[in-house]
Amino acid sequence: MRPYLRKMARVGPGLRGEYASTGFCVLRPNADLDPDFLYRYVESQAFEDQVLPLQKGVSYPAVLDREVRSCQIAFPGLTEQRRIVEIIEDHFSRLDAAERSIAAGLEKVEAMVAVALAAAGTGPMTPLTQTADIQGGIQKTPARAPREHPRPFLRVANVTAEGLNLDEIHYVEASDDEVARLSLRAGDLLVVEGNGSPSQIGRAAVWDGSIEGCLHQNHLIRVRPREGLLPEYLEIVWNSPIARRRLSQVASSSSGLHTLSVRKLSQLSFPVPSVADQSAVVSYIQELRQQSRRLTNELLRARTRSTSLRRAILAAAFSGRLTGSASDADRIEELASAAPPGAD
Repeated sequence: MRPYLRKMARVGPGLRGEYASTGFCVLRPNADLDPDFLYRYVESQAFEDQVLPLQKGVSYPAVLDREVRSCQIAFPGLTEQRRIVEIIEDHFSRLDAAERSIAAGLEKVEAMVAVALAAAGTGPMTPLTQTADIQGGIQKTPARAPREHPRPFLRVANVTAEGLNLDEIHYVEASDDEVARLSLRAGDLLVVEGNGSPSQIGRAAVWDGSIEGCLHQNHLIRVRPREGLLPEYLEIVWNSPIARRRLSQVASSSSGLHTLSVRKLSQLSFPVPSVADQSAVVSYIQELRQQSRRLTNELLRARTRSTSLRRAILAAAFSGRLTGSASDADRIEELASAAPPGAD
């Protein structure tokens, strides 16, 4: 058993006679101990404080079954146990409801983004080669190890489904002529050439120009919009469901590999309305994406806070400080605030 994972579960009535892996310690309460009371107790800090010091091993720290069963649990009569469980579940249900409310709002906004992306493609279909320039990148080889002329270099890892990730930038050796021909400009669309997952083929992000003279890997394809095509609009249409399906189609091959190339991208066409209409689409999608990011961050904060409050509720419950009255909130807040950093 690995208690630091904090993974506990109750066996429901649908499971009877099954076997458990040796990675589990099965605790079966006797007639004097309510199963729900035991379950909530093993989730508590009081139980964790007993078993964590018993862990042995470095790469796979674990506790033996007999050591878990040797832990102490103080419990009142069954009536009081059930009262305590009822209070815990009441508090937990409120936290669950708060999380569900935020999650529902996030799902609604994400659905609106999906609908908006699906409807983004309006205007005459225009070959990509008529509205943008397509360019491959530099292959990273031992000969490209940075020496006299190190140049910043973007890799596939820098282009994520959420946009650019510039936390780690590599460098390659490149001449001034190569930099002049191949360096990125703000507004370039960087397209991932290949991926193990067909659904991720051709994921793209707009280069923000934050690193001057930046080059890109040959597994990234640069699409540079010409006048009349807004980079932000191209990114939106590129990531729309219709375009994603088309990219998946052109990326497939008889060998079963899924890759894109400059030649394959040159076969694509995209709807290109007026610049004014492109700007309207960009403004609407950006507003929805901002709402989605805000709600995502709010949900993450709520879940972190919920974890802290749940542990505080259990601590209060198993130390006799939960009464089921309105004053419980103050005790729970006090315990949550007193928790050391990283306790969650």
